[in-house]
Amino acid sequence: MEPQNGERFRELQLAYLGKLMAGLSHDFKNHLAIIRESSGLIEDLLSLEESAQSPYSERFKKILPVITERISQAAEMCRFFSGFAHRMDHPRSSFSVPEVLQEELSLLLRFARQKQVELRSSYEKDLTPIYNDPSLLQFAFFCIIWPALESFSKDGRISITVKKLQQDGSIAIVVKLEGSRVKAAEVSPWHELLPEILHKLEADLSQTVSEEGAEEIVMIIFSLGNSALGNI
Repeated sequence: MEPQNGERFRELQLAYLGKLMAGLSHDFKNHLAIIRESSGLIEDLLSLEESAQSPYSERFKKILPVITERISQAAEMCRFFSGFAHRMDHPRSSFSVPEVLQEELSLLLRFARQKQVELRSSYEKDLTPIYNDPSLLQFAFFCIIWPALESFSKDGRISITVKKLQQDGSIAIVVKLEGSRVKAAEVSPWHELLPEILHKLEADLSQTVSEEGAEEIVMIIFSLGNSALGNI
């Protein structure tokens, strides 16, 4: 198969997955809206009841706010999931780097909780959108974060900072890894994919380790058409 056809195959495959995921997210949001409406109706009916009419009234009134809170949390997750799915619609587009990363981080939280690893993120204000491949950037970010999650024993911390590099408008994604880690027996297959992904993104990657053992990974991403710093 010609390289062009292979690349087109990947784009169409991602678009297909994105459409199905976006449709699923839309249905979830509809179900949540109905549950929220039903919960509100029950709350209204309980408020109309005469005092002590039912021995369970007060208990129901305590449960309903919990249901409402869970609905809000699920709706927020659906919002991030929907955004994540729609990133696959177009291989290249203008996008906000913090929004793209936040969508993915929301989907990684469950795995971080399982590993007892803290995920922190902070974003510089007023970052200029860039023109690149958002889905591919999320894949590159996954290839950095996932091996780190797997390597922590417990009580680790992954801090993500996004900031603009003033000299050329590029954006730096800084990932700092702190905590006890289990040494991997072999190189992660996700790490092995990074050079090719970075090449397609026209991005640059550097890695340093402090004397205290904290690892810092910096990915610099540009709008397409600019040259990456250094060699990949």
